[in-house]
Amino acid sequence: MDETLKSRKKTNKAAFPIGLTVALLALIGLVTVIVGGVKAVSNAVDKSKDYEEYEKLLTPVVLIDPDPFDDVTRADMDQLMEIAIWSLLKSDIEPDTYETGDNGLVIPKSAVEEEFVKLFGTEVSPVHGTIEGYGIDFTYDTATESYNVPITSVIPIYTPEVTDVSKSSDTIVITVACIAGDAWEQNENGEMIAPSPDKYIKVTLRESNDSYYISAIQSTSAPEVATTEYDASAQIEDLDLISSLTEDDTTEEATEEASEETSDDTTEAESEQ
Repeated sequence: MDETLKSRKKTNKAAFPIGLTVALLALIGLVTVIVGGVKAVSNAVDKSKDYEEYEKLLTPVVLIDPDPFDDVTRADMDQLMEIAIWSLLKSDIEPDTYETGDNGLVIPKSAVEEEFVKLFGTEVSPVHGTIEGYGIDFTYDTATESYNVPITSVIPIYTPEVTDVSKSSDTIVITVACIAGDAWEQNENGEMIAPSPDKYIKVTLRESNDSYYISAIQSTSAPEVATTEYDASAQIEDLDLISSLTEDDTTEEATEEASEETSDDTTEAESEQ
């Protein structure tokens, strides 16, 4: 009887480290899953914030569908000026920011110049004059050095959807899907549904004085879609497999020891007879 108890204690002692190992592996795996999941969510949030900022920056740019240019010094000046004015109008301005005249808002030349520099840097200087823009004419008044902007609504030619951002030491290259402004639809829940992009462009931002400006707008092809989501299920499956194999080893060891006990008991009984 004492030998049987000792044998059982031996089996329990042997099983304990194995069970502890499984628990530790499960704990490590769970922590890895949690940490990996948190990092994935954090990266997704940061990425989403960046993309939203870039889309806000590029909304007045793709609104008029400007001609591509490899260098901002070779861009169409009227288009650059038009983008600068649209950027002001899209910047959540207060109702009383600018005066209102008979022909609409009166935007000072200085405000347009400041926005121009924010968007396109100082490699090229703004040239003022009346702009026959997309859907609206911005009339320049030389006497007051200001633009008259009609108060009306315009459907943008395109709206931007950032699909990729590549950063280097002094440049940021943004791949943008251009979605037709008049092709959006609503589903039965009132949510807006984006149509397929009409085209893609690549916008290069270049660093200057701790800020970035648009230095190039070029046509590009649709980016390849890559899946980079964190796969927690794979680790969970690995843990299940480890646990299963360990349980099999423990059961096998316990069976072998039980067989040895039975054999010893049988031998002892035969000896007593």
